[in-house]
Amino acid sequence: MSFDNRMRNDPDVRALELFNNAYYTGIFRRFVGRILGKPRQLKVLSESVSGRVISERRQLGVRTVRLSDVLGTVTRPDQFDIEFYPTSRTTRDRWLSVAAGMIRDFSALPTPEFILFEDIYYVEDGHHRVSVARRLGYLFLDANVTEWLTAADLSHIESSTT
Repeated sequence: MSFDNRMRNDPDVRALELFNNAYYTGIFRRFVGRILGKPRQLKVLSESVSGRVISERRQLGVRTVRLSDVLGTVTRPDQFDIEFYPTSRTTRDRWLSVAAGMIRDFSALPTPEFILFEDIYYVEDGHHRVSVARRLGYLFLDANVTEWLTAADLSHIESSTT
């Protein structure tokens, strides 16, 4: 095996290639988004919930979630865009560590934590895992999900079961 092939198979080298590709692709997509007037920011849970009362929080347990349905965040709207491309190099070291870990053994990483509110998943914990999974081509990710419901959601659920 040549030196180039050994390097390409090294998880740390692959992680660096993935990050650089993700970072520069994200810059390009955000630039095009600005030109087309299409914002690329993550939705923020507190803004989505604003003015409404959460009546119930249900623990749904570990669920398989389509990554294209993960469009929001609880706490980090400035570190990733709507497709979880990193928006800053400040996340680089953490991103590389998670990427190398996922390449070596994805099952060794903790399950991400998502909140489901109005059919959108918001990342509570696991932003880097979501970002790396998308760059690795994953379509789905297992996550521990908590669903937030408003009184209107509960009345709709009750009326549909009767």
